[in-house]
Amino acid sequence: MVTKHDIRNGIRGGVGRFKREVTASFTKEELGALRAELGVGDTTDPTESTATMRRQVRVAVGLAEELDEAPDGAFSKSELEAIAAAIGVDPVSGDEPEPLF
Repeated sequence: MVTKHDIRNGIRGGVGRFKREVTASFTKEELGALRAELGVGDTTDPTESTATMRRQVRVAVGLAEELDEAPDGAFSKSELEAIAAAIGVDPVSGDEPEPLF
């Protein structure tokens, strides 16, 4: 079964960021890379708040129609699945980073 962690790691890999061993929400840098992949922003070093970036991602993938009506909290599993589909990532179960040694 694919978990939220697996989907987030798939998205991280899809936007050129490092996968994580532990469950964690997206960092500001990861959200910036995701926005750049979706064509929302032109930088992976964003100045917007994480809440604003989450809203922008939701609008970009069609989860909300308007920025002001989009939720700004953490992504649900179904939202993560929609984001992964939008960037062409097919998450797999147990998607852990490669060992460093």
